[in-house]
Amino acid sequence: MAKKTRTLDKEMRHALSKAQCYEIMDYLMVQFSDTTDYHYNYYFDTYEGALTKQDITLRQRTIRKGNDFHYVLTLKIPTIDKDTFLEYNQSLSERQMRRLVYNNILPEGEIKDLSSIHGGNVKNFNLIRVSRVSAPYKDLEVFFDRISHRGKTFYEIGTNIESDDWASSTEKAQEFKELLSTFGIEYKQAERRSKRFR
Repeated sequence: MAKKTRTLDKEMRHALSKAQCYEIMDYLMVQFSDTTDYHYNYYFDTYEGALTKQDITLRQRTIRKGNDFHYVLTLKIPTIDKDTFLEYNQSLSERQMRRLVYNNILPEGEIKDLSSIHGGNVKNFNLIRVSRVSAPYKDLEVFFDRISHRGKTFYEIGTNIESDDWASSTEKAQEFKELLSTFGIEYKQAERRSKRFR
């Protein structure tokens, strides 16, 4: 049976200019050439666009690190807490990934079984490629994304905070905002990529 996990995460992401991105990366002593971590993100929706309308994300992510590939199917469902999502994650084989990406066939497992959410009939509507590098900052793991979509390049900084401890997650969220304010940037949550890049 495919491996599956469930998490409750708060996503914090802020869109940056190229100059802002490189300035903060210099401060944290990282650069994109430090990593060979590439994400190929395929987004799915129903034929009527029902998931996007409900702010639900169904994504297949192919992660390439050097010559190694890992395939993960993720379903993100918004909770009552702002920018916090219940995530279902399921590891896929290469064959399952290809059947999903090229033939729109959901693999067996927990995410397919949640047909009350997606109806079981979905289509691949978008591809977003990301080069990612991470760096520690205080109690956070901060990531920088260089996003490629239809010939254009965008930059984001972000962090994922587990939401099982309210006090800890609030403190970490404040640390992330403080990092940005060091560079005169006021935090503003970036629009979800499944909506922003259509």
